[in-house]
Amino acid sequence: MDNKLVVLGIPWDVDTEGLREYMGKFGKLDDVIVMKERTTGRSRGFGYATFASTEDAKKALTAEHFLGSRMLEVKIATPKEEMRAPAKKMTRIFVARIPPSVTEAAFRSYFETYGDITDLYMPKDQSTKGHRGIGFITFESSDSVDSLMSETHELEGSTIVVDRCNTKGNSREPFFFSFRND
Repeated sequence: MDNKLVVLGIPWDVDTEGLREYMGKFGKLDDVIVMKERTTGRSRGFGYATFASTEDAKKALTAEHFLGSRMLEVKIATPKEEMRAPAKKMTRIFVARIPPSVTEAAFRSYFETYGDITDLYMPKDQSTKGHRGIGFITFESSDSVDSLMSETHELEGSTIVVDRCNTKGNSREPFFFSFRND
């Protein structure tokens, strides 16, 4: 097992030191980073934590995570070698910073303008039963992903973050992410 974990759903006001402080509760850390948008420097809502030992990484994977008022998802990160390996064209995207007022129907309607959607998933917040501000969309064609990646996207007056996303396995099984910065 790899010691590098991806942490999803990080509150926008939590920086690398905040994530380090939180994840440090599970063991010794070799590295921590909250990913930021290149142009604005704002958090992208996810980051990575690399533990010194596999045991500590396992502890973090099995725990339920809450930071601020948000529930985090912690998963094993995809190794860089797999991310860089030539693969089939990507048809899946990860969307973050979705305003709470956006419904699944509005989310689908907005992205359908880029092509046929084969799967759409907006994880729910267990306490509020609303969505968690993130979503995943699989398009029928990689051309849809290519065309939407060249644009800035806005839903209900808020700029949302869109990135390519690889998954392993079925789209409804637990997610394993790799994000590309093309």
